[in-house]
Amino acid sequence: MNTTPYWTDSAALPKFKTLSRNLKVDVVVVGGGITGITAAYLLKSRGRTVALIERGRCGGGDTGHTTAHLTYVTDTWLTDLVKAFGRDHARAVWDAGRAALAQIDGIIHSEHLACEFDWVTGYLHASLETHDANETLILKEEASLAAQLGFDATYLDSVPFINRPGIAFEGQAKFHPLRYLAGLLKVIPGDGSHVFEDTEVEEIQDSPLAVKAGGHTIDTDYIVIATHNPLVGTASLLSASLLQTKLYLYTSYAIGGKVPSGLIPEASFWDTSDPYYYITTLRQAGGA
Repeated sequence: MNTTPYWTDSAALPKFKTLSRNLKVDVVVVGGGITGITAAYLLKSRGRTVALIERGRCGGGDTGHTTAHLTYVTDTWLTDLVKAFGRDHARAVWDAGRAALAQIDGIIHSEHLACEFDWVTGYLHASLETHDANETLILKEEASLAAQLGFDATYLDSVPFINRPGIAFEGQAKFHPLRYLAGLLKVIPGDGSHVFEDTEVEEIQDSPLAVKAGGHTIDTDYIVIATHNPLVGTASLLSASLLQTKLYLYTSYAIGGKVPSGLIPEASFWDTSDPYYYITTLRQAGGA
C-alpha cells in the first residue's frame, strides 16, 4: 500500500537552505504549513521583511496530509454558535471563513497559480452510521438559520450520490494545497525576506525580541507562531505538560481511489457522524 499523500506525489515545492547566519527582520514566522506560509506571504506583500522558519520541509506536516476541504461551515453547529455567542458573532465566524476562501481565490488570480482550485457545493448530510429521524429536523433548522444569516444554504430531502437528507452549501471550494503553497513560497524570498528549512527554533528571547535557531539569532519586532503544537519556549516541564493537556489534537485518515468520471459529483460531502465521514473528488485524466 502506498502511504505517500497524493499532494506530495504530484507537486514539487522549492527547497531552501538552513539558517546559517544572524539576521534582522520585521517578523519571524515559525512553521511552514499553510498558516505560516500564508502569513509570511501576506506580510511581505504589505512591505514587511519576513523570515519563515520550518524545522523540516515546508508543507511536510499536516498541510501535506490534508484532505484540502475548503469550507466556511464549522464543525460546531451554527445553531450552537448562536446559542453560545448570539447571531451576530456566529455570523462573524462563518463570514471569516468565507473571507478566507475569497482571499485564497484572490491570491490564486493575482499570482497566476495553477493549483486546481474550483468552487464547489458542499453537502452536509445525515450520518452514514445511524438513521435518526430527529436529524432531519436538525438539518432543516440549521439550513434555515444559515439562510437567515445570509449564507447560501438549502435543505435537501436527498443529497446527490449520498441519497440522505442534508444541506447544500454553495460557495465551498477545493484545490491542490501543495501546488498552491509552492507558488507562494517562490515569491516570499528576496528584498530582505527569507525562507529557511531544516531550521528548528531552540529559544525565543523576550527582551530584545529574538529567535534562536541552529546557533544563530534572528532579531525581530514581531513573532508569529504557526506550528501545529504551540511552542512552550523555556517554560518548566510542568507548565509545558499542562499546556499539552489543554490541546484537543486528533488525526483523521484519508483513503484515495480511482472512480469513473461522472460517478460522484464534483463536490464536497461530509456527514453528521462524530468523527465525520468525508468525500471529495479530484479530476484526473481517465477518471476522478
